[in-house]
Amino acid sequence: MASNEYTLSHQDVVKAVIIHQGIHEGFWTLNINFNVSAAHGPQVPDPCLAVTIKGIGIMRAAATDPFAIDAAVVNPAMPPSDKGAVKITAAVTGTHENSSMQFCRDVYRNVAVQSAAKTPTKTS
Repeated sequence: MASNEYTLSHQDVVKAVIIHQGIHEGFWTLNINFNVSAAHGPQVPDPCLAVTIKGIGIMRAAATDPFAIDAAVVNPAMPPSDKGAVKITAAVTGTHENSSMQFCRDVYRNVAVQSAAKTPTKTS
């Protein structure tokens, strides 16, 4: 059963943005931009202050910042590989957009094409 509320720490928010944006290096921390306005009007007898959030994001931080998150640890970069392996990896990791049957056909085709291209030859 799904919950009606999910609460994240500021570190979890930074980690989620790092992974979502594909950041693989640097230290990052939470950045919240506020909008502050004061008001006093005929319907509000006392002066009031309205604080709203304009945006939430991340910004670069020093490595010594106690709240900084290392992107290299949270979202390590994938090692470079050949093109055929990348296609198979994308299909196997579930980033394929089509149905599961299409997924199976594409993986089979990629493996079959690679196998045909790299058939071992016998030397006599």
